[in-house]
Amino acid sequence: MKVGDLVMFESDVPKSQRWEGGEYTRTGIVVAELPGDYIEAPAVSVLWSSGELVERVPPRILEVISESR
Repeated sequence: MKVGDLVMFESDVPKSQRWEGGEYTRTGIVVAELPGDYIEAPAVSVLWSSGELVERVPPRILEVISESR
């Protein structure tokens, strides 16, 4: 997972049922990669389509839906 990737929360809901109001629910773009240390695991910062910036999101709960080039 890298800066510029389009992501969404990983979900068991089929992709065909995730579409709401013209966009995937809970989608965002990775804006920063955060290294881990002896206390915290590596994470990413995500700017969600709602405009909310979340500073530390564990990559294991995200699904890449479009990779940046």
